[in-house]
Amino acid sequence: MKQSKLLATVKQGLPLVITILLVTVASISSAAEQTQAVKGPQANKPSAVRPTILYKPPLRDDTHDVVSQSAQSIEGKATILQILAPDHTGLTLQSQPTLYWYAHTPVAVRFTITAIEKNGANPLLKVDIKKAAGIQQLDLGKHGISLQSELSYQWSVVQVMDKSKQSTTTIASGIIERMKPGEGLSSRIKKSQGTKLVNVYAIEGIWYDALETISSMINKSPEDKNLIAIRKSLLEQAGLHLAAEN
Repeated sequence: MKQSKLLATVKQGLPLVITILLVTVASISSAAEQTQAVKGPQANKPSAVRPTILYKPPLRDDTHDVVSQSAQSIEGKATILQILAPDHTGLTLQSQPTLYWYAHTPVAVRFTITAIEKNGANPLLKVDIKKAAGIQQLDLGKHGISLQSELSYQWSVVQVMDKSKQSTTTIASGIIERMKPGEGLSSRIKKSQGTKLVNVYAIEGIWYDALETISSMINKSPEDKNLIAIRKSLLEQAGLHLAAEN
């Protein structure tokens, strides 16, 4: 009799136990699905891959001597001017490219660019730039200067000295030449953008356009460490090691 009552009690409570178990399982399953939904996109999201930028210097036998870096000591502090150019003739496809240099400390400079012609040097521009530190730039287009194809130009930045201080002049200079792209290169450039375009320029030895493209991207996204790392890599491939990257 007691066993019958016990069995009856168990049978009556069994549906409730099953219901509780089903609710518990459903809750655990729902929570797991929600967790997977949150982690899923992150788990499936590919990690950021830094594009490999490879600079290949152009094969030329008419390279010029380039003064890429000069330093002096003023009142015990090292002042460094460094053009962001390779130690050979750097190429561009643009008639009015932007040129870059680096100043370790705030320093006023005089920018000059001269055409190297058969009959001698032809000065095109001389302009004073206010004191500034870090990576600086000058857009030739804003000064009405256009480069002719197949003609070399020497550009330089010279420290503007305070006449009251006795010191030697600091100068950094380089060579730039504008080239005409072939149909294949023109097609690749039109199909590329961003860091892919930087790599197209770099691998073809078009130094100034590769540097200008990545620098323009950094100006738009100055906090993007990936872009800064790409420019640093590009500079280092040309033997340019800056004291600090802006």
